Amino acid sequence: MSKKYSITLFFVVGLLIILLTPSGFAQDTLVSANKDRIYRIDDSMDSRVSFSCRDSIVANLKNNTISMYGEAIVKYEGITMTADLIEMDTEKKEVYCVYTLDEEGNRIGIPKFEDGSESFTAATIRYNFESEKGYIEELKTQQEEMYLHMGVAKRQQNEQVHFTQGKFTTCELDDPHFHFQLSKAVMVPNERIATGPMNLWVKGIPTPLGLPFSVIPTKDQEMENGFIMPMITPVSQFGFGFQDLGYYFPIKKSDQIQTTFYGSLYSRGTFELRNQTDYKKRYKFGGVLNLGYSSFRKPFPADSIRDQKIVVQWRHQQEAKANPYWRFNSSVNFQSDNTGKTDLDPLSQQYYQNNFNSDINLIRSFPGKPVTIGLKAALKQNSASQNIDADLPTLSVNVNRFFPFKGLRKNKIGKEKFYEKIGVSYSMEAKNRAIFGDSLLSNKRFDLIQDRMQNGIKHDLSINYPLKLFSKIVTLSTTARYNLRMNFQSVDKRYDNDLNRVVNDTLQGLGISQDASIRSELSTNLYAYYDFIGNSGMKMRHVMTPSVSIQLQPNTSSFKTEILGPNNDEYYYSPYENSLYRESAGRDVGLINYSLNNTFELKHRNRNDTIGEEFKKTRIIDALSISGNYDIFKDTMQFSDINLRLRFTPLKGLSVVSSASITPYAWNENGLAYDQYAWKNNQGLGRLTKANISTTYTFTKAESRDKIKRNQELMGDHWGADYQYYRLHPQEVIDFDIPWKINLTHTYFVQLNNSASERYKQTQNLVLSGDVSFTERWKVALNSSYDLKEMNLTQTRISLTRDMHCWQLSFFWTPVGGQQSFLVRFNATSALFQSAKLELRKPPEFL
Repeated sequence: MSKKYSITLFFVVGLLIILLTPSGFAQDTLVSANKDRIYRIDDSMDSRVSFSCRDSIVANLKNNTISMYGEAIVKYEGITMTADLIEMDTEKKEVYCVYTLDEEGNRIGIPKFEDGSESFTAATIRYNFESEKGYIEELKTQQEEMYLHMGVAKRQQNEQVHFTQGKFTTCELDDPHFHFQLSKAVMVPNERIATGPMNLWVKGIPTPLGLPFSVIPTKDQEMENGFIMPMITPVSQFGFGFQDLGYYFPIKKSDQIQTTFYGSLYSRGTFELRNQTDYKKRYKFGGVLNLGYSSFRKPFPADSIRDQKIVVQWRHQQEAKANPYWRFNSSVNFQSDNTGKTDLDPLSQQYYQNNFNSDINLIRSFPGKPVTIGLKAALKQNSASQNIDADLPTLSVNVNRFFPFKGLRKNKIGKEKFYEKIGVSYSMEAKNRAIFGDSLLSNKRFDLIQDRMQNGIKHDLSINYPLKLFSKIVTLSTTARYNLRMNFQSVDKRYDNDLNRVVNDTLQGLGISQDASIRSELSTNLYAYYDFIGNSGMKMRHVMTPSVSIQLQPNTSSFKTEILGPNNDEYYYSPYENSLYRESAGRDVGLINYSLNNTFELKHRNRNDTIGEEFKKTRIIDALSISGNYDIFKDTMQFSDINLRLRFTPLKGLSVVSSASITPYAWNENGLAYDQYAWKNNQGLGRLTKANISTTYTFTKAESRDKIKRNQELMGDHWGADYQYYRLHPQEVIDFDIPWKINLTHTYFVQLNNSASERYKQTQNLVLSGDVSFTERWKVALNSSYDLKEMNLTQTRISLTRDMHCWQLSFFWTPVGGQQSFLVRFNATSALFQSAKLELRKPPEFL
């Protein structure tokens, strides 16, 4: 062995002994993976310790220190420490981490500590392995949305951290826009932070807002009770007030449910009490329940009158795999006054709604069997008609199509027999329903509501047989159907001499009506390809789906004829014309139905493909259809209206949907149709009876569409009604990462009118919404609806938003519409401080 090699070997062995064998340690085994990473396998330690660096390792044999330069890393049991310089003193058993400066004097390689989801950075970290004490300067730690800065900190042997010059904030910047200045504090890991005097600083300027002491919980799982600060409303139509003063507490016995009580009070006597309860069980179900009571005091001189309102909102969703037999879901939105305009929130999305639907569903399935049983309670409220439609309850039994004759053949070898293709399906519905005015509910006239209840049972049995023809190109499907209706209310017409007219008497009792029909349908798919002139290789694919069917239904109805009145007028009617399940026709029916659906798809070369071998498909028309029928047993006007439908998406983000109906019959000077074709009366091919078209387009950049989708996913991770609303309407989220977006919707509807002065009734609206960032921090948004027929604005809302990084300043103005007002809001962007907001409102009467 050469002398040079012996000296090198002695130096390496000595370095490893100093580095990895301090006094008091057990004998270790050393494994060298490469020249800059050394693993130490110690029987007294639970897992492997590894460290590395990018630049160099310097050993000071005299002082027993090791220095690692350039992106130094130390890993142990999921804990990772990084810094640009890490020094280890094997005699004192200390480790020291510090940053270095680059050529421009900037800090690089700032020490960082990571342990699972928790991490912190500091200017220096000094830790003693023997005493388990540490000294830290300029520490910054993060836990979810909270950031904690420590000027000077010491880690004690019991793992508590004592520090001074602290900052508590939700702003992630090293120099936060706002923070709570902590003079001194003690942090108990995973428990709490107990502080001395603290006060709020904004942009480095102290404010008089503060507390003599505070306790900030930092537990990962457990939540504590606490008050929620209200929103202060200096000016509103209800006066000065405090809105949503709350008290929050989780249910101690379970971490799957939490509830919050809110209260609002205004100087003119209006108040509101509500409760929101959120619950969630992983892989089982989740939901939110909102209960609210409001009392509105009317302005002088009717200030002695109060309007009461009760709100019940409940959304429950069961996971698909939670139970294979039972499913329970609910979507309840009940407003006791049947309107969304009575709300303390001027930006409530329900202000513009006319329909409030509620339903609760319980479904029982039988795996391996085609049977499903459902129980449903539903309530439909309409503020325009001032009616309520209640289904309390509805019981349904559905038997999906099954093949009862498949088990007859014992030998399954060979083709399927014709009788094995016969399918049978069945459904039953039992319902208790009432339609009544909303005033009966507000006046608590439950006796009159009960009088309007209708109940009945409906059975539907169908037998189907499909047949493939012409090498399975054409499908012939034949269906026989039988319907049985059982109503417990019926009518009997009589002439009332006092009223001098025919009236209906409602009879209570079981009444049965039935009908049977048979239908045969012939359908197929036809494909056509069209080449374009030139060598571009572009082709268009055309798919046609024609269908022709005949339906026969003999007259088995309960229609009857009676002679009533002094003039012996003849009345032909059904006893069940006002019942829950009504009869369709009182005659023989023979319908010949026809339909033709078309789709068009373009196949062309991908311009981004430099080789030119990749093709791209673009759908030109999603659906273009025509349909109608002819009744062979009808006396006059046997053709129905011709229905046309069109749906296409010419561009990404643009959707066009249109439909129209045309009658082929002529009409007189009063606009009434009669039994003569329009073309024979020189009135063209027919007359338009109704048509509508709706066009929607979202103008924005391609990458912004991805951000809108990302916002939708992020909103789904939070509980609460506000987050859930924006999850369903992600295009309405104010996101400063999206520089601009514009949503434009145009709707046009025309319908035939019997009035001679106005033959067609037309409505046409243009809705414009969107937002634009005219600077990096300022964004203006607009939501406006314009009636193109009346040439006026029906509703307009303008908002101006200033992004202050961790705070947001917003101005909302509604100059046109039924809720004219303005609102100034200053709120925190962090979900932790979502209740920290200040609002200034101006009601309509002050404008």
